[in-house]
This record gives sequence, structure tokens and C-alpha cells, in this order.
Amino acid sequence: MTALLLIRPLVRAVDWQPIAVVAALSATLAVVLQPGDGLLPHHGVLLLRMAALLAGAAAAFILVDAMALSTEAVPVPRWLRQWLRTVMAVMAAAAVWGIMCAIVIGHLPADSPDLLSGAAVEATLCVLIALAGTASAVRHTQGKQAALAGAVVLLLFYVVAQIFADNALPWPTHPDWDRVHLWWLRALPLPLLVIGLAHRDVR
Repeated sequence: MTALLLIRPLVRAVDWQPIAVVAALSATLAVVLQPGDGLLPHHGVLLLRMAALLAGAAAAFILVDAMALSTEAVPVPRWLRQWLRTVMAVMAAAAVWGIMCAIVIGHLPADSPDLLSGAAVEATLCVLIALAGTASAVRHTQGKQAALAGAVVLLLFYVVAQIFADNALPWPTHPDWDRVHLWWLRALPLPLLVIGLAHRDVR
């Protein structure tokens, strides 16, 4: 019951501008791409990965509580407030990425390989990594710089995956596409664990 009562004030307190900008970019792409235009699977995956990075970085701003110093005295525990923000962040990122996914899938040739399952795992991990970085940062600092910390962590992860991890970000035609994404799926609990630890009440 307490969680339901918190939803409305949290929705009003959240900075929705970054996620709205990413949604606007996705909508613009939908206008630019005409129904007759075709996308190669490689280009589709690239668009979905870009959307995952942008959605994760934008969703991180939802975890930032501009009134953190004032809300420490309220009877609602910090972990509950932050988990509600996390749920809203995941839902917002999923909606934005879903828009891009619908655009991409709608413009792929009929004989294209399946991109959705692997790309969805990548997007989920990207969003959780950004939220884990921000959740850790907001324990020590207030303001938008905490959200930027999450975006930096996500970018570093992506760069490392590109440079140092062999075939960590394969293309759809890669023979290990399914195997690689199985490892990505197994990695999902790690950022969730970091988020859970970061959402603990600050003593």
C-alpha cells in the first residue's frame, strides 16, 4: 500500500527530460525511414545497440533524487523509494527501446535472422549496468552528476566489450550469436546485485 501511495509523487519528482529526448529521437527515425526502405540485419543491430545505450543512459536520471537530503527524514525507507524509481526507469527504457525495436523489425527483410531475443538481452544488460552505476553514485553524491556516472560506466563497459572481449558483441550472422547472448543472459544478476546493495538505507 505504501508503495502505491509513493508512485504519484515519485512520478512528479522524476526528471523525465532525458528519456523523452531519446523517445523523440526514436520517433524521428520512424518518420525518416519510409515503409518501403529496407534495413540490413547489421544496420538493424547497430540501431538497437545505439538505442540500448541511449535508453540506459537516459533512464539513469530517474534514479537521481534531487531532494535526497530532505527526504532522508521521511518514514518511507530509502530502499523502497529507490526500487520504485528503478522499476520506473526500467519501464521507461523498455518503452523507448521497444519503439526502436518495432521500427527496426518493421524495416528488415522477411528472410532476416532473428535479432529480437539477442538484442533484447543486450539492451536489458545495458540498462541495468547504467542503473547500477547511478545507484552506486547516488549513495555518495546528489545531482545529475550521479546519472552521468551511470552513463560513463555503461560507455566504458561497451568500449571494453568492443575492444577486449573476443566476439562479445557479434553480428547476427556470427555462428556464436546465440551462445554469446546466453552468457549475457547469465550476467544479468550481477548488475541487479549491485543495484540491490546500492539501494540499502544510508546509515
